[in-house]
Amino acid sequence: MRKIYLPLAALTVLGLTAVASAARNTNAHGKPIHGDICVPSKPAVCYPDDCPPCQRCLGPENFAGNPPLCPKGCNGDFIATVAGLYWSSHQDGMEYAIVNKVQNPLAPTAPTPGPVLTPLNQLSEAEYKRPSSKWDWGFKMGLGYCSPCDGWDVEFLWTWYRGRNHGRANCVRNVNATVLPLWSDFAAANANAPGIVVTGVDTIGGVLFADNAEMHWKLKLNLFDLELGRAFWVSRYLAIRPFVGLRFASIKQHADINYNGGSWNAIGIPTEQLALIDEVDLQNNYRGAGLRAGLDTEWNFGCGFALYGNLAASIIYGKFRVDHVEQIRPASITPRTPIEILDTTEHFRVARPILDLALGVQWSTMFCSCKYGFTAMFGYESHLFFDQNQLWRVSRVGAIPVLTVNPAAPAINPIGTLSRPFNLTGNNLFKQTRGSLDTSGWTLTFRFDF
Repeated sequence: MRKIYLPLAALTVLGLTAVASAARNTNAHGKPIHGDICVPSKPAVCYPDDCPPCQRCLGPENFAGNPPLCPKGCNGDFIATVAGLYWSSHQDGMEYAIVNKVQNPLAPTAPTPGPVLTPLNQLSEAEYKRPSSKWDWGFKMGLGYCSPCDGWDVEFLWTWYRGRNHGRANCVRNVNATVLPLWSDFAAANANAPGIVVTGVDTIGGVLFADNAEMHWKLKLNLFDLELGRAFWVSRYLAIRPFVGLRFASIKQHADINYNGGSWNAIGIPTEQLALIDEVDLQNNYRGAGLRAGLDTEWNFGCGFALYGNLAASIIYGKFRVDHVEQIRPASITPRTPIEILDTTEHFRVARPILDLALGVQWSTMFCSCKYGFTAMFGYESHLFFDQNQLWRVSRVGAIPVLTVNPAAPAINPIGTLSRPFNLTGNNLFKQTRGSLDTSGWTLTFRFDF
């Protein structure tokens, strides 16, 4: 038996050796390769555009494997990108007041003696007020390089945007409407003239209300992206560019809220409580860096026209700094020395995801004997920054009004220093607003390959 197995084993080894040798000297289609087998194959044949003078390659032969889209030149291309942005910004949890369809306690027709505040606790056709989004300008600037080594490219892109939102709620005292603040920790001091008996907490100080509320919210956004990608053809008219990279993000928010009238005003006795303005200053800043990856797609129709659709996601690890300051100041007298009601700060580190989307149309061409390329893009972008709102609402509950029956003891001294603008009774109620931030709008981009 051994005499039979040894010749069979030898024949098997010789056969496998012959097959391996033949495989090394044939290409993927089984055709023999002559000469040095390490010589790289020629690039795939491209079909030129049928719309002269366009000379842009629209795609490879069907059997070729993912030839690169760039560089367009022989020695690599530098890529310069400039874009103008016209975006708007929004953030969850930024409601600053409620307009309640209940009579203002300081209206001329309010019940006497003393304004009754219990009806303010009943919301009737109430409407939450939040700042209205405004459209603002921004820009993008980028510089990259596409290597002749398999069409790999590296690009650095800077996105700069400033957003502004504004909101105002006003209520006239002779109509059935009252503004209820949502961000104030103020507890008013009550003052009453002699002969007017006011009992319990059903008076000024029991429920916080205002005649006017106004909010200004500003956003400062800076994104720095470093990408490594490769754009290549997957069919004659479709090209994609997967990429990976790094992102640094700086997201700064600043909100100012002002309340006046109502609980911050005199209750019909000018000598007893000075008219005040309440100012709330909020800052929510985040800085971090992390990983980013995405996919750009290009759907060509010919003559240089195409649709583009891009998607990217990133995870940023960074630091939040949240500041909350509230103070009151006189509305009319000088000097307007403010008195601080609260001052809080919070620092913490956390990871946050970001999602980028873009869809639009583009047109590309070559010029100067196909030495340079130009692309114009116009489309809609949306960027979603998850859980960016980390602000806290602080409000006073259970405050007991401070009763004063001596009109000869004014609330201000001769030099205008506030002496009794609020009381310190009751408990603080803390609630975090939470919410995501988004920016979206139109983007016009110009891209140069040289």
